[in-house]
Parts: sequence; structure tokens; C-alpha cells
Amino acid sequence: MNQKQSIEVMENYFQEKMKTTLLILFLVACIFSCAKDLESPLILPVAAEPSAKMHNDAGILHYRAGHYEDALLRFMQAYAADKTAGEIYFNIALAYHKRGETEKALENFQSARKYADGNPKILASPLLASYLKGKN
Repeated sequence: MNQKQSIEVMENYFQEKMKTTLLILFLVACIFSCAKDLESPLILPVAAEPSAKMHNDAGILHYRAGHYEDALLRFMQAYAADKTAGEIYFNIALAYHKRGETEKALENFQSARKYADGNPKILASPLLASYLKGKN
């Protein structure tokens, strides 16, 4: 093997190492960005009011797609159909949180807790707890 071939082999080796390193960094970044948003909207119980369920399900789809304005609109339509479901208040709070409207998120997290009806996904929510810390 001559010097030129040796240099090419080393360059290929370092290029492969660089690609591997970048891939690992990308995956780590994805994992950490996903970990920040562990809260997700909640589905309604099977016995929920049908139109509330329909709007809530549509809101969840919008939320997962990152369309928080549309999600909020659908969650508000679900709220119009059923004002006693803690899951709806929780979902509204999540949408407001994503939009940076912390006061409205707080109000709805408070209502979510009030109407949780024992739902552990609401009552054990770290995001809800962080909003309600010091508020009763």
C-alpha cells in the first residue's frame, strides 16, 4: 500500500467515525427533546358524552401533530359538551401550556384536579404539580 492509498484509508475511516458520531449526537438530541414533553392529552372514559369524546379525540390528533391552536379549539368544543370531565380541563391546560399561556393553563389545571374523579394520570401529573405548587 502506497502513501496515497494509506491516506485515503485514513480519510474514509475518519469520515465513517464522523458520521457515527453525528448520528449518535442526533439520537441523543431527539431523546432529550422528547423527554421534555412527557405529558400528553388524555382520552375520555368510554361512558363520556359522545360529542365531547368526538371533539376531544380530534383535539388529541391536532395536539400530537403540533397544531396547538386547533387542538385548543377542539378541546374547548369538548368542554362545551361536558364541563365536568377532568380530562378535558387537563387537555385544555396542556394546549395553553404549549402556547405559553401559563395563567390559563394554571386555571385549567386547577379545574382538572377538581374534576379528576380519581384519575391518576391527572392527579400524578408532574406538569400539573409544577403549576399547582404553592397554589391550593
